[in-house]
Amino acid sequence: MAQSRTVTRVVTRDVVKALGLASALGAVIVAPNSGQMIDMVMKKIDKRNAQKTLSYLKYRKLIEVKESRGELTYRLTKKGWHKFEKIRIDELAIPIPKRWDNRWRLVMFDIPLSHQKQRQYLLHKLRLLDFYMLQRSAWIHPFDCEREVGVLLKYLCLEHYVSFIVVDSGNFTDHATTHFKKSKLLM
Repeated sequence: MAQSRTVTRVVTRDVVKALGLASALGAVIVAPNSGQMIDMVMKKIDKRNAQKTLSYLKYRKLIEVKESRGELTYRLTKKGWHKFEKIRIDELAIPIPKRWDNRWRLVMFDIPLSHQKQRQYLLHKLRLLDFYMLQRSAWIHPFDCEREVGVLLKYLCLEHYVSFIVVDSGNFTDHATTHFKKSKLLM
């Protein structure tokens, strides 16, 4: 039976993520054959689909495969790293703690027109991450999100134009608290 496009996308995404995470940790995925490698990493698909996925990833130039001493080594290419970073950004989520620390995280920016696309994408992601707009270039969130915002800014190359501030109080707290209670992020 042929592998569906949706399954192929999910498996490809998972393999790129696994290789990216392994590489980020300083490891290289090495296995006697590709079926075993995918089996170790994914434990979801059979050897035949693993071969198809690897062939697809090589064809799309997302991975490179090298053989030395009878073992295959898998690494992400530059294009593969870009895909891995995009996956990380797509999956960004701010963890919700059991208890709120009564502090606000404020993201303020002044992004030049030459970076308009990155600005639009930043605004899109801030909305998806449940930030609340105080002003057009000032957004807040009640939970710790410095790491997530940092990853997003690094991906968009906007670190120099954005400030991240932790605030204990301000004249915005009443309507911000009301907003986040309505959206059920705060209880």
